Amino acid sequence: KEAKYALRALIALAGAKPGEAVLTAEIATRQRIPKKFLEQILLNLKRHGLVQSKRGSQGGYALLKPSSEISFLQVLRAI
Repeated sequence: KEAKYALRALIALAGAKPGEAVLTAEIATRQRIPKKFLEQILLNLKRHGLVQSKRGSQGGYALLKPSSEISFLQVLRAI
C-alpha cells in the first residue's frame, strides 16, 4: 500500500508546474492518502533523492528531477 501511495504522490507532483511546490495536505486530499502516512512517504522519497521540500508560504514538495527520469524501481527501493 505504501508503494501505491508513493506512486500516486509522485504522479501528483509530476502534474505540477516546473519549480512549483505542492502542499502535503493538497496531495493527501486529491489522492485520498492519509496525511500522516503521506508525510512519512515523502520523507523517504526525499532521503532517496526523488523529491525536494521547500519551506515557507510557497512551500511544499516538488520533484527533484524530471518525472521521465524516475523509475518504478527507484520508488520501490525508496519505500
